[in-house]
Amino acid sequence: MRRKLQTDPQTRILDAAENAVAECGFAGSSLRRIALEARVNLATVYYYFRSKRGLMEAVLKRRFGPVREEHLALLREYEAAAKGRPLPVEKVLEAMLVPPLRLAAQDSARRQAVRRLFGRIVGEPDAETQDMLRSQQVEVRTAFVKAFRRSLPEAPLPDLLWSVEFASGALAFTLCNPRRLEVETRGACNPANTEKVLAKMIRFFAAGFHALAERKRKR
Repeated sequence: MRRKLQTDPQTRILDAAENAVAECGFAGSSLRRIALEARVNLATVYYYFRSKRGLMEAVLKRRFGPVREEHLALLREYEAAAKGRPLPVEKVLEAMLVPPLRLAAQDSARRQAVRRLFGRIVGEPDAETQDMLRSQQVEVRTAFVKAFRRSLPEAPLPDLLWSVEFASGALAFTLCNPRRLEVETRGACNPANTEKVLAKMIRFFAAGFHALAERKRKR
């Protein structure tokens, strides 16, 4: 308890809210429970975050804001190096996959916290949760769809969007439940090997993206 109270109230509230959301989801989380765990009163929660939604948005921003910024920075870096030419699909995928995989490879305590939270919000059917998640991701999603369209101008947009969703879903599954992947493959696949996971994902996803343009040309 002494160690917990050494942190500032705002951080304690965010930590408690993250635990509550990871366990119960946004709709099932109680501000009273969060305040109790953070050792503050409800007025302090409202002072910092104004509402339950404001608190949830702050939780998502704290954990995934740096990933969003890294996504955009990496994409800008690769596009600058390309000097106006469209990026190869493989480089777009690399910019898309590296930041979340890097986050998942951090120290075990933080990695576990991120996986619990990410697994809950991705699978949470609550409409408000999904709305908050989309609002946090819209800039990154728009940037990557634009990059893929430049890489594959012949690919039909609906098919391209399907491919982006499939790739995002496979990434989310790997990040949220790596143990299952290891168990189902009887150890043949090691999700802890980030470099190998990245290489396998890029090769698999890139084949699907390239197939979109090839199918268009054959018609």
